[in-house]
Amino acid sequence: MVDWKTGQPPSSAGEHQAAAVQLAAYRLAWAQLAGVRTDQVRAAFYYVRQDLTLRPADLLDEAGLAGLIEQIPAPR
Repeated sequence: MVDWKTGQPPSSAGEHQAAAVQLAAYRLAWAQLAGVRTDQVRAAFYYVRQDLTLRPADLLDEAGLAGLIEQIPAPR
């Protein structure tokens, strides 16, 4: 699965981390739509203007994404 990007690649650790969370969510959605296990789906960003492919190494799985969401404080 490739997420094609027209903007700039991440330039900070925080931006890399946020992009990896986005890609993990896309990978999970694609796996569910395709009816395959998440670990069977490889994922990458392709930055068109830079002709650059980035493949985050440790994408979160379903439990990891759920845990991340659960850490968000509830609104008061």
